[in-house]
Amino acid sequence: MDKRLLWIDWMKTVAIFGIIGIHVSSQLLNPDFLFSLKWYQGVFAASAFRFGVILFIMASGYLTLRRQQTIYEIPKRFKRIFVPFAFWLILYCIIKVVFQNVLGPTWNLGDLLGFIYRGFLDPTVISIQFWFVYMILGLYIFSPILSRWIQNAPIKEIEYALWIWIIVSILQFFNVNSLILDYSRYFTGAIGYFIFGYYLTVKDDDLYRNRTFGMMLFLVGTAITFFGTISFSMVSFDQSLFFIKLGDITPGACLQGIGLFIVIFNTNFDNFNSRINNIVMKLSESSYGIYLANILVIKVLEKIHIINLDSFTLLSIIISTVLVIIVSAAVIDIMNMIPVLRIFSSKKAGKTISIKNLKIKKRV
Repeated sequence: MDKRLLWIDWMKTVAIFGIIGIHVSSQLLNPDFLFSLKWYQGVFAASAFRFGVILFIMASGYLTLRRQQTIYEIPKRFKRIFVPFAFWLILYCIIKVVFQNVLGPTWNLGDLLGFIYRGFLDPTVISIQFWFVYMILGLYIFSPILSRWIQNAPIKEIEYALWIWIIVSILQFFNVNSLILDYSRYFTGAIGYFIFGYYLTVKDDDLYRNRTFGMMLFLVGTAITFFGTISFSMVSFDQSLFFIKLGDITPGACLQGIGLFIVIFNTNFDNFNSRINNIVMKLSESSYGIYLANILVIKVLEKIHIINLDSFTLLSIIISTVLVIIVSAAVIDIMNMIPVLRIFSSKKAGKTISIKNLKIKKRV
């Protein structure tokens, strides 16, 4: 179970590219740029990159649910996720207090500790991307129960749960006010993507083995978010981010994530250049650390004028995204080489095996 899967490495690498693409381009989603060429480019980038976190969740869902979990594995998973997060959260807090004066010029140690404490209660006040950490920890805590059910459930029962998730998520997306939705919240949130990550690998259906179908889902999902954002903004005469929400429980993002999952899972990466696969594997090993560090790296690169978020075009967004990934990965590699920092790097290596050597039991 410690062996790495090449398609999972690719999925994590594509996911981190999407996530950093969102973070790099988000400044263009500014009402001051409304209906300008810069704003349209920002909306397109934000629409095209929405798959990032979803792919991470689906990859984690597959890796977790492919076998029955036990409650004794939770502390190990908790440590692997929480310890690097705690390091980066404290670092972000210190930088905000010392360099951004969020506590004013006369702060003391007690103020700093209180700020850090509030950060652990709600890490999004420190850096917005930290919401993912508590979400994935919640899924891991629930995984022993979920994995026991999913390993023994008929495929129709899994599909039943997914259809409930889809229907409830759509109704909540459109802000349907109903008491029954309040009591259906157990079927909402990221848990659907978590289950989809397992379901799409075991469902015996030719459609889920068709990369063209997967790419069509991705394109349709991107179009829904892009044209939906533009249309709602035109109707309201103000920037509408209705289709671009934190957590990406939206129709467009959902189709994107599922579509790319199908494409990546059904691609034989053994035919790719070995150097490219090695780079992808290294980025995959560092993906969680890159996720935690990337906002700080973006701010530093902007501060020293290597990237300029105010003058972005689609090409510069892609170039800057690649640059942020390279710098973030280098930071994680350096941390991994320093014994005292290695535990905070979250880098985990393993032997990579191909999809051809992976035996997956199909379920009907």
